[in-house]
Amino acid sequence: MKSVSAAFIAALVGAREAGLVARSLVYVTARDRASGAPVSIGFWTGGEDLDIDVIDGSSGGIVTRTYLGDVNLDVPEIPRVSDMTIQTVDIGLSQIAATVQQLVRGWDARLASVEVHHLLIDPETGQAAGPAEVAFLGIVDGEPVETPAAGEEGGITLNLISAAIAMLARTNPLKSSYEGQKRRQDDQWGRYSGVVENWDIPWGRAA
Repeated sequence: MKSVSAAFIAALVGAREAGLVARSLVYVTARDRASGAPVSIGFWTGGEDLDIDVIDGSSGGIVTRTYLGDVNLDVPEIPRVSDMTIQTVDIGLSQIAATVQQLVRGWDARLASVEVHHLLIDPETGQAAGPAEVAFLGIVDGEPVETPAAGEEGGITLNLISAAIAMLARTNPLKSSYEGQKRRQDDQWGRYSGVVENWDIPWGRAA
């Protein structure tokens, strides 16, 4: 069950009387093409660049990240699921924004990790109702560039799949080889996997 902060819940409860402004945040960690080092960039549906407190998708702690605005960020409604269903989310971004071009062309965004957060803002004070809460954790499955029609602005779509698929594809080093199995209470599984296909099994007769 997802746990959210008391301030976030209070803002939702009081939204009918006090009003509420909701914003979406997207944080992408790609790779530098030259060095292979991880590089990150954040976007949000606001119109200016801000440092925003969010719940880290990995540690669960509060971290402050820089999010860039005015990039025509479009985040669809994300359904909540409680099982291992593989979700897909398409994130839209401006094609002409230099920061977006850096992400999809300057860096290697293939299989980049992505965190989507929801931020609630008090319309009277303009202050956030606590740190932004995690709405989706996933990886980039592609970054196609849409070709605009004449006189229209093109866009870039990041096709995301939920992080659950990465868990299914992750290698478990304790079970990936016979050497690994030997460290697990003398488990012999896989010991002869490399030669068993050549064995002559004398079924129904003496060996």
